[in-house]
Order: sequence, then structure tokens, then C-alpha cells
Amino acid sequence: MTTKLLVVDDEPHMAEITAETLRRAGYAVDVAGSGTEALARARSSAPDLMLLDYEMPDMQAPEVLDELRLGADRVAFPVIVLTGARHSPSDQVVAIERGAFDYIAKGTDREVLLARVRGALRERASVHRVVVRGRLRIEVSKGQAFLGSTALKLERRPLLMLEILASREGEAVTRAELLERVWGSSYKGFEHSVEQAAYELRRSLKEPGWIETVRGIGYRLVRQA
Repeated sequence: MTTKLLVVDDEPHMAEITAETLRRAGYAVDVAGSGTEALARARSSAPDLMLLDYEMPDMQAPEVLDELRLGADRVAFPVIVLTGARHSPSDQVVAIERGAFDYIAKGTDREVLLARVRGALRERASVHRVVVRGRLRIEVSKGQAFLGSTALKLERRPLLMLEILASREGEAVTRAELLERVWGSSYKGFEHSVEQAAYELRRSLKEPGWIETVRGIGYRLVRQA
């Protein structure tokens, strides 16, 4: 089955350039010219991945992401935010914390764009990742984690962070590695996002001892009885 992508951009020429690049790589690509149209298309037939312009006349990317998450803990498919003007770290943080998978500039080299798309699709296609540590069970592909019989309410990045920590139980995982593997960035401005994710994990687990801060290094998972 052909992988279906949705390009969202209010600039028709730019949208077609991006869409044609993706079509030549073998993807089936639809185009939407506004946030409202993107939401309608996503709800009628969800794409495998969305490339979303940050600034549009009707909605900005964070608003679209909020609507896509409405009634759910996470966006059901990866979203890569494209920007022509919004390059500041704070804009990137906002988009990623609202559920975007990645954030790249318009005009990025074709091979880099395709690599980012393939990376996002690869993660979505991982269907068998299950980690069990005592009472803790993590199923990243389903967006689920359980402590005993209790389902944990976690968004995608805290869930990925929990899976990494659990897969290396007892080992200190650095903030730098978590940034790279979960947020796809080495930018230190995202360190607050790592701390926030650790807070969300502890709050959801309701047993703070599972997630231990290793001062000056990062975090580790400590199995609780």
C-alpha cells in the first residue's frame, strides 16, 4: 500500500514544490491550503504523515496540533512542521511540545527533507516494541503504558522517554541522549522539555521513586516493588 502524505501550506507554489519532491520519492501526496482544510482531510481520511506550515491565515501550527489531539493524548500520525519565518527556538519548543514530531525550515535540502520523513514513518511503523519492568509495561507503538492494571496518561515524548529509561533499567541516561533520541535535537533549549517530561512521568506513575534524577547527568529508572 502506498504511503499517504498530506502537505499543508497556504502558498500554492511552495505546497506543490514540496508535494512534487515527495511524489518523486514514491509517496502519494495530497495538498491542503489551510489549517481548516487540513483538519477536515485528516478527520475524513487520516494520512500516514502530515507536513504542516507553521503560519497560515486561519490557524497556526500549534492550533492545528491542538485540534488534532482533541479528545486524545497524542496526535494519531507524525506531523512535521515546516516554517519559512518562525525559526526561533521558542517556536520550535512550542510546536514540539504540542505534539509535532519534527520542525524544519522550508527550502531544506531535498535529501534532508526525505530523511526526516522516512525517520518519522519508521517510528510510526514500529509495531512490536513492548518493554516490561516489574509492574510497568510500555507499548510505544500503541501509545500506551500501564503500572499494574492502571493505564498511564502520557503523551508521545514522555512515553518514549519512559521506554528508553525502562530499556536501560538502573542506568543513568544523559539529558543530551534523551534530547537526541526523543526530541531529535541537540539544542540545549529543549532541556526544559526533558525536565517537564520527567515531571509528567512522575505525576502519571504516582510513585515518584520509579524516575530518579541523577544530578548533573540525567535520569534513570529504578524498579519499585
